[in-house]
Amino acid sequence: MKRNKRLYPIREEVFNRKVLPIIEGAYPWKGRPPPVSHYQGFCGILYILRTGCPWPDVPEGYGYWHGIYERFFWGRNGDSGRKS
Repeated sequence: MKRNKRLYPIREEVFNRKVLPIIEGAYPWKGRPPPVSHYQGFCGILYILRTGCPWPDVPEGYGYWHGIYERFFWGRNGDSGRKS
């Protein structure tokens, strides 16, 4: 599937080889898989950082904006950010 380079600036093959092992090694959640792939979430975070747009304005192709937001802050805090 050919993707728009503006929305997906890194090829999925490169992501799978270089970034995915890092994410999977640190991903805290077990059980049901996330509704959006790690690749889409990563590209959504790159889009937010590149454009500076508000979280709710992230394009729908990346998935629900709040899921992208939680992944971003999980990565910065080192945990899910949720209180137990």
